[in-house]
Amino acid sequence: MSGTKHKVFTILLVEDDAGDVDMFLRTVEHELPRHEDEQVTLVINATAEGALERLQQQPIDLIIADVRLPGMSGIELLRRVQDLNRRIPVIIVSWVHAIETVIDAMRHGAFDYIVKPYDTMDLSARIHRAMRMSEILLQASPDEPAAPRIPFKNLVGVSSPIRNVMAMIEAIARVPSTTLIIGETGTGKELIAKAIHERSLDSDGPFQVVDCTTFSEGTVESELFGHVRGAFTGAVADRTGLIESGSHGTVFLDEIGDLPANLQAKLLRVLEAGEVRAVGSTQQRKVNVRFIAATNQDLAEKVKRNEFRKDLFFRLNVMVIRVPPLRERTEDIPVLARHFIARYAKEFTKRVEDLHPSAVTELVAYPWPGNARELRNVMERA
Repeated sequence: MSGTKHKVFTILLVEDDAGDVDMFLRTVEHELPRHEDEQVTLVINATAEGALERLQQQPIDLIIADVRLPGMSGIELLRRVQDLNRRIPVIIVSWVHAIETVIDAMRHGAFDYIVKPYDTMDLSARIHRAMRMSEILLQASPDEPAAPRIPFKNLVGVSSPIRNVMAMIEAIARVPSTTLIIGETGTGKELIAKAIHERSLDSDGPFQVVDCTTFSEGTVESELFGHVRGAFTGAVADRTGLIESGSHGTVFLDEIGDLPANLQAKLLRVLEAGEVRAVGSTQQRKVNVRFIAATNQDLAEKVKRNEFRKDLFFRLNVMVIRVPPLRERTEDIPVLARHFIARYAKEFTKRVEDLHPSAVTELVAYPWPGNARELRNVMERA
């Protein structure tokens, strides 16, 4: 008899539709777990009230709850779970992709949102991400000595969505996990990547930014992986690539969705083997790098259209942070406005007391496109 201790991961499914329960059972059986020492158990309640009772009776690692339930709704259940134990990730499920419901779920602390009917691959990937987050949150036990808190320099806000992002940053930073940051242009993805780096064990190492949109296809391989002298016309000396320059630190791959297809395969090898090979060289060199990628695109859709490698997508899609746009956290607008006012008042040595209440009203009522960048531009022009 083997002495290996199996990790039992318990998923609580709150669902009153028998067909959907059967689909989840098949997914758990065929897609989960992925490791021999991991055992996944699915427990089921048809009501939110029953789910809350079960939470009092046994340890639960992940909750997947339908929005529409008899009695208490899935959103109300989410709120109750957040009050009981914020360390349990909650995935909300709905038949309708209503943006109001998505916003409501994320505002109340949902880890993810799934729309029926399910894509099996997508469902499996989302559950695995939640499982990984649950493990990370468990590692960050409150019984352990607390690490000194590092203040967030430019990540500003008081809303529940941005506080959830901050909590994920704190949890993810403690483990060297590949992270994917998803958000609209201007929502602060690079700020989040920097915050993860500053809280990591390699915070003294370099933070190397690689903008995948700025390189011409003829130079991107050399920029990423470096080259040796004589590798091509104009290569008069050896050059270290951006990835190797980030060794013992963090490499931030901005707008990874725009990386050319031929480079996607080479980046995958770096992620898998931890090695780079310079252009014109026959030798592989080891690199010790934490990768954080960011995109404003739907990579899963690009995979379906064969525009992005599926294997690279799964390598990047280990831990995911979704950055809420400004229109989903309007309560942060006055805080951000005051932050920018204080910054520019100091920069231009001007005395500014505060925002007038009418200015706050106008700013909140303004139809922001979604990001803090335009708000910052408005404050610069003021």
